[in-house]
Amino acid sequence: MVETLKSAQKWLSAKLRSDESGVTIVEYAIMLVLVAVVVIIANPAIQTALSTLFSGVSSFIQAGASGLS
Repeated sequence: MVETLKSAQKWLSAKLRSDESGVTIVEYAIMLVLVAVVVIIANPAIQTALSTLFSGVSSFIQAGASGLS
């Protein structure tokens, strides 16, 4: 029984060390973020919408913070 567990542990350990699928997911996520940044920079309408959104969020946070004091 102990030998079977040791064998299974060795097999799983080797399998996990050789599995690099997580790296691929991270690489795709980085590429997606870079493409999104390029699209946002290239499109002035998105820049304006994001600027308005962040200004509204900033005003909301400032109003909430001033109400606490």
